[in-house]
Amino acid sequence: MPGDPHELIVKAIEDEPLTAAWLMDLVDMDRRVEVCTGAETRSNSFGSPGRTERRADVVVKLSFPEEDDRIIIIEVQNDWKNEKYYRLPGYMARAFEDHKLPVELVLICPTDVLAAKYWKGIYLGPENTVSVRSLGPSDFPEMVNSSRLPTAAAAVVTAVVAEPPRGRKAELFISTLDRRLGTIEPGRAADYIMHLLTVLEDEPAHLLEDLMRTKTRPYHSEYSDRLRSEGREEGREEGREEGAVLQSRRILIGMLEATQAGVTDAQRRRIESATDREELEAWITKFIGSGSAAGLFDE
Repeated sequence: MPGDPHELIVKAIEDEPLTAAWLMDLVDMDRRVEVCTGAETRSNSFGSPGRTERRADVVVKLSFPEEDDRIIIIEVQNDWKNEKYYRLPGYMARAFEDHKLPVELVLICPTDVLAAKYWKGIYLGPENTVSVRSLGPSDFPEMVNSSRLPTAAAAVVTAVVAEPPRGRKAELFISTLDRRLGTIEPGRAADYIMHLLTVLEDEPAHLLEDLMRTKTRPYHSEYSDRLRSEGREEGREEGREEGAVLQSRRILIGMLEATQAGVTDAQRRRIESATDREELEAWITKFIGSGSAAGLFDE
């Protein structure tokens, strides 16, 4: 599971591609998600390999009754990039060529200003502008009603992109997120929680952590068990590292004690205060090479 907002959004949509229809609803309120009969991811690489690889974040094929299927290209765009601006029409053209279906482009942006800039479209020439459907934080619904979020992925994307809630709305936000995540496989829900806690602002993050302690849903327990397991593994790793440091200290002090001059109090204090195993091993190697403690601790 990814560890940054961009990759979390992409992974969530890939897990539940019907979310692409919901994103299109946010663009024009056409209620596509209610009539969508199929949603499946497609390869995000377009066309034949060439000098410039064309790889979108997510590509979804949506099916609807009594009309052609369509391809939705979804890009998570964190900032304005001229290079990307010129490349996006190529994504659409190659997807149209590859799938021989109508193609639409949706950009998810972290700010409304950026979304508005992309919404102007991509100018190719006189009377020729490629339409771009861009979404900023204000385009996403407030998470106070799970009925507006058809998939758990929709809740995750909204949690990441939408304006951070405060006060009572933060409580409703977390309650809605919890209800949606409670409908999917506990392991996947726990994955989302692990990463949402790294991107949410303080108030909703604290509320979410408190909720996980209640263990009222299966994924709460999955999350808690995973934390304990990771904690045990971290503890074992720390224990192994601490043991290696202690062993290196003993070896170096033993070597110095075996010399004619022995080990001085100052040398012993310096060695016993060292916590870096690599530093201790470097001192051991240096002593073995010179056979003397002279200049042992010099940089």
